[in-house]
Amino acid sequence: GGTTASKARPLTGEELAYFNEEFFNNDTEGSTVGLNIHNQFLGSIYERPEDIDLYELFYNGPTGIQEEVTEAEQTAIGPVAFEHYPIKTQRTEMDAFLQEYLGVALDETNKKNLDQFIYLEEYDAYYLLHGDTNFQRCTVTSLEQNEDGTIALTYEQESGEKGIVTLKGSKGSYQFVSNKEA
Repeated sequence: GGTTASKARPLTGEELAYFNEEFFNNDTEGSTVGLNIHNQFLGSIYERPEDIDLYELFYNGPTGIQEEVTEAEQTAIGPVAFEHYPIKTQRTEMDAFLQEYLGVALDETNKKNLDQFIYLEEYDAYYLLHGDTNFQRCTVTSLEQNEDGTIALTYEQESGEKGIVTLKGSKGSYQFVSNKEA
């Protein structure tokens, strides 16, 4: 048999429901702010996992759950920490998160926009200061199965931006391979 190019096929109702209601958009288990962490992977364009924008990815923290930031930490950050509650991410947590969802360690990434974070060595943690969210719901509109076993999902965000996110199966769920403009 010759090689055939991958063909887009319509999603089954079941697949559409899974990606739109479970994989993306739904409130993450245990999240206090109702963020689904998978949606954060659509916040930047990347050809390879190493190129992901860490600022966009960790803008709301790695879990959607606000980690406690002590007064000592706020003091170490400076006066601005008392105006905007810092979003805290432990370096080890960031590393584990990247390995789980992208298959790369923090040191293997290009550390894109990591300099947007305040890093406190004594706590081995990164902090972001802002008062809003960059969370966006999305609608998956089509699915394409690629020959290498990955799947490409075409989606539209609330803002109207369209993209194609590529996923590969991993431990009963998916890892993110790339996110490109559609």
